[in-house]
Amino acid sequence: MTPAVPDLHDDVITLRPPSEHDIDAITVEVQDPDIPRFTRIPSPYTRDHAVEFVGASTKQWRTGRGPKAAPREAQVGLSFMIIDRSTDALIGGIGVSLREQPEVAEIGYWVAAGARRRGVATRAATLASRWALAELNLLRLELMTRPDNVASQRVAEAAGFSREGVLRSYATLGCGLSDVVMFSLLPGDL
Repeated sequence: MTPAVPDLHDDVITLRPPSEHDIDAITVEVQDPDIPRFTRIPSPYTRDHAVEFVGASTKQWRTGRGPKAAPREAQVGLSFMIIDRSTDALIGGIGVSLREQPEVAEIGYWVAAGARRRGVATRAATLASRWALAELNLLRLELMTRPDNVASQRVAEAAGFSREGVLRSYATLGCGLSDVVMFSLLPGDL
């Protein structure tokens, strides 16, 4: 399945696929130590990482397929840059990654330090999750946070995800295998 690039926006943000002109902004923004601490983004993060990410994202949008991943890890997914509509600045990223079971996906995101505490992550998670459930024929969308990432847990709940519990040593978030708080969103929840 090759998904069409959607028109996702509200009055504050726009979600659009990454492009080559985002490479330098991505490289700069993900230097914030909290981003690799709570996500799968590597540290140190170099411009080469951003080039590879944009290339893989472009291929994913074109073909609908990503590289195979470990069973508990999401694949490279359908990624979006979060863009501030008033300034056109890149303020974050969000992606929907299909798992081995095609009807199950994971959503993950990061927000630039200067754009936090403004509802950006909640807006992006809401837009991306509604699109994913409707357009990718998903039966389940998962969102995982580390137990100490309380802000991200609030985002999940505000975007309509239900907290399911803590999975011990479940996924690599930050440096190494981590416990995660699992949230889910099902089509019937909307």
